[in-house]
Amino acid sequence: MNNKQITVLTGNSASHLSSVISLLSQEKIDLRAHCLVDNGNANCKLRMIVSDPDKAVQILKDNEFAAVINDVVIIETDDKPGGLSRMLNIFQEGDVRVEYSYTAASESPGVAVMVFRFSDNSKAVHILENNGIKLSRSNG
Repeated sequence: MNNKQITVLTGNSASHLSSVISLLSQEKIDLRAHCLVDNGNANCKLRMIVSDPDKAVQILKDNEFAAVINDVVIIETDDKPGGLSRMLNIFQEGDVRVEYSYTAASESPGVAVMVFRFSDNSKAVHILENNGIKLSRSNG
């Protein structure tokens, strides 16, 4: 089960980030998770899970931001020591790599929600489902 993630290239100052986030909030786009990665030279990649990714990308592009949509997998696991480790162990024998991951807010106590981009999302979803890992649908 794939979810849509937006990646925006922007400056990494608070004012640059605020302009992106404020623009989306003015249009009633709910930000559910984000990850900011510094690219150097005062630039960054802002990855976000939002309530309406297609609308958000159009809004950003209309305002001259470089933005793209990528597929990611959102996983739920136990929010206790070892939860992430147990989930990652199921990939030890496979040829699926984790390209990146970050956490998201969880509405359920005791549940950790994580966003993953795998080298092969479809194969990763198959492996996860076959091992009883709960996948989440956040948008789309």
